[in-house]
Amino acid sequence: MSKIFIAQVSLLLVSFLSFGQTKNVQATLDTIALNTEKLNFLQEVVNTEWRSSPQNLIEYAHIYDSISKLIGSQKYDAKSLNIKGMASYVTEDYNEAISYYLESLRMLGSSTLSKELAQLYSNLASCFIKTDDFKNAEKYYLLSREIASNLKDEKWVANVNNNLSILYMNYNLYQEADEILEKAIHYYLKKNDSINAGIAYMNQGNSKIFNNDFSGAVSSYSLSKLYVSEKQIPLLHAVSNTGMGIAYTKQKQFSLALPLLKSGTAIAKKINHVEQLIESYNAFADYYSEKNEFHDAYKTVLESQKLKDSVIAATQDQNMAEALTKYETEKKDAQLKVLSLETEKAAQEKRLYLMLALAGLLVAALVGFFLYKNKKKNTLLAKQKQLLEASVDEKNVLLKETHHRVKNSFQIVSSLLYLQSENIVDKEAKIAMKEAQNRVRSMVLIHQKLYSKDQLVGINTKEYFTDLAHDIFESHQFEGKKINYSLNVTPIVLDIETITPLGLILNEMITNVIKHAFTSVSEESHMEIRFSKQGNELLLEVEDNGIGMPSEIKDSSFGIQLITALAKKLKAKLTFPKKTKGTIASLQIIRFKEL
Repeated sequence: MSKIFIAQVSLLLVSFLSFGQTKNVQATLDTIALNTEKLNFLQEVVNTEWRSSPQNLIEYAHIYDSISKLIGSQKYDAKSLNIKGMASYVTEDYNEAISYYLESLRMLGSSTLSKELAQLYSNLASCFIKTDDFKNAEKYYLLSREIASNLKDEKWVANVNNNLSILYMNYNLYQEADEILEKAIHYYLKKNDSINAGIAYMNQGNSKIFNNDFSGAVSSYSLSKLYVSEKQIPLLHAVSNTGMGIAYTKQKQFSLALPLLKSGTAIAKKINHVEQLIESYNAFADYYSEKNEFHDAYKTVLESQKLKDSVIAATQDQNMAEALTKYETEKKDAQLKVLSLETEKAAQEKRLYLMLALAGLLVAALVGFFLYKNKKKNTLLAKQKQLLEASVDEKNVLLKETHHRVKNSFQIVSSLLYLQSENIVDKEAKIAMKEAQNRVRSMVLIHQKLYSKDQLVGINTKEYFTDLAHDIFESHQFEGKKINYSLNVTPIVLDIETITPLGLILNEMITNVIKHAFTSVSEESHMEIRFSKQGNELLLEVEDNGIGMPSEIKDSSFGIQLITALAKKLKAKLTFPKKTKGTIASLQIIRFKEL
């Protein structure tokens, strides 16, 4: 289950329910005379709105910083840095946020206990969670809780305990999470805070699920739904129902599990929460697997995979579109600047020749004067050229960062597929998850090469096919000897639109050889990968000396369907030429772009 995501949603909901949106902030500031009172008002706005309206925080940070500079107080400068850190946090620049927070901490000093210091420590902990730094995240949460405890601020202590429990769950420290959750729940119940009590019970249910305390999980989830209605927080009910369904499934109480799993899935669909819907599908797959209904389990896994693929595709498209749009816009602006300078230079030269013709006596002086001006313009052009080159370098860094983030996203998906496959009992479903993981890895390899090379928009086929074949063979477990293989690949640089489907097709061809070509592997077992350019076409061939092709190929096979669909994108023709022993899979590619 998605522990970190649910925790963040719970904090957002607390902000919505406690405060709501603040309007006309600038208009209100205009009515306040003293700068200190303006800053106090802005601080209150930030505290109430920064989670419910995170984009507004960027503007508030600029306003607060400009007013604090007028006062010249170290106290307000420290607060300004804290708000800047919060603005960097909501824009996901976590390292910059940490830098602001540490500078604010240096100004504020750690000797005087205050609620501002407790908040600063908590903000630092939130950033270290995002950068996967458990040690510092725990350290600053504990410091924040210690200050709140000394100030006798029980509500802040309870909130920190709730956040700490989520941190511990993420690192499988379930006993520690359970202990501090009990403390948080005790406070929320004492204060009749049903919303936070329900959220804490939901987190406790998550902890018990992961700690295999299924009876305890059912009890916690039930209390969560008791304190918070579905109308108040539908996502909480989606998580709790799915969690109870998982608990009953693990206890073989299938009649109790099924309606809860259906309800959790229905709520996730209703609120269009893709991440939770994926969790619901995974829970259904486990349910069918426990009942030995492997066909339904496989179908559910496929539905989950489709959702994950759609999320990945949407994220990738958005990131690439934003990066390319920004790059093209700035590139056009730079070209216009150069054109303007060149036009101005041509006009000056024209005036120079005219003045020379009209004033012969002043030729020497005028020539010297305009040559001097021309030299200055050339110097300016040289500087502009340097700026343009620096701008291009910045765009390349941006494009590299885009490929790096896309690669990281694919690696997360690959890791999730691996973790999910570890919990699947059905052999066919496990194989399907392994194949899906290999397909994702083929795309990870593309973006890894793009950001690690100077060539940002193309891939060398020889390097890519060599690494891809190595990764596929490393990912498969062989009980005996491995299949020998060799590559005869012509190095050609292809664009992403060509290399991505080509890599997926090669992945399927190699996987088919490993799975089906040999009944038993010996020293003579061999596979050869060939790739070359022949005229206006590319030719990819995978040949083995195994048992050969069956008399009839199953068109219903997912691998064949995937190869066929990808081949259409490349206007490619897939054939299986006959041979005495073994199999040749030949792909003739017409549509491609060579760089």
